[in-house]
Amino acid sequence: MFDIGFWELTVIAVIGLIVLGPERLPVVARTLGTWVGRAKGYVRGLTSELEREVNVDDIRSQVRRTREQIESDTRSTVSSIREPLAPETPKSGIEDKATGDGATQSSANPVADAARPESGDTDSSDRSA
Repeated sequence: MFDIGFWELTVIAVIGLIVLGPERLPVVARTLGTWVGRAKGYVRGLTSELEREVNVDDIRSQVRRTREQIESDTRSTVSSIREPLAPETPKSGIEDKATGDGATQSSANPVADAARPESGDTDSSDRSA
C-alpha cells in the first residue's frame, strides 16, 4: 500500500522528536500504535465478514443448483416410469372434474403422486360423497 522505508521512518521520527519533544513523543507513538491496531482489527473484521457473505452466497447457489438437478432427475425418472404404463391403464382413478374426461391429475410433486390411491382403492371419505 504505502512504500515507506527505513529512511522515511527515520526522518519522521526526527521531525516528531523536534516538534513534540522527548517527553510527549513516546505517548504520541503509543497512541498512534493503538489507533493503527484498532484500524487493522476493524479491517480484519470487515474482511472476514465479507468473506463469510461470499461463502454464504456460494453455498446458496450450490444448494439451488443441486435442488434443481434433483428435481429435474426426479421428473425425468417419473415420466420414464409413467410412459410405459400410460397406454395400458391410467395410474389413478381421479378424474378431472373440470372436463369430466377421466384424465388423471398430476402435480409437480412426484411423492404426492405416488401416495395417491390407485383406481380400486377408496377410503371412507370417498364413499360418503
